[in-house]
Amino acid sequence: MINRQGYTLIEIIIYMALFSFVIGGFLLTTYSIIESSGHLQSRAIIDEEGTFLLRKIDWALNGATQVVIPCTNTLTITNPTLPPLENPLLFTFSSPNITLARGGGSPVRVNSDSIAVTNLLFTCTAPSAGKPAKVQALFTLSSLGRSLEFDSTKYLRQ
Repeated sequence: MINRQGYTLIEIIIYMALFSFVIGGFLLTTYSIIESSGHLQSRAIIDEEGTFLLRKIDWALNGATQVVIPCTNTLTITNPTLPPLENPLLFTFSSPNITLARGGGSPVRVNSDSIAVTNLLFTCTAPSAGKPAKVQALFTLSSLGRSLEFDSTKYLRQ
């Protein structure tokens, strides 16, 4: 009977190869989870910012009776529910920001620093044949290499 102590070179190579596969799989899985988490975080930031901007535009149009037509990168709103000094409200696209000016005052950036507005288009339609005036806002937000489009349509009461 041969008394063996230790492992042979072949056994060590096989164990090292198996260990390398296990560690490689673990590292690959960990990297995928971390990368996925980053994408989800950037998507959440863009979603929150887009929702905020849509609500801000909706707030300005809520109770509005008049918009200046045509409107493309600029939306001018007259809203009698606001104090006279705050009219008109002026949304302007100046890449990479959307600004809001109240009553001819200085414009204030509406979006945050972490988000870039890459596109903004307002479409204003005059009232016709019993249909109210309509304002549509379409914009694209970008952050960390991801982009999402947002769209909103609001009808003005006469």
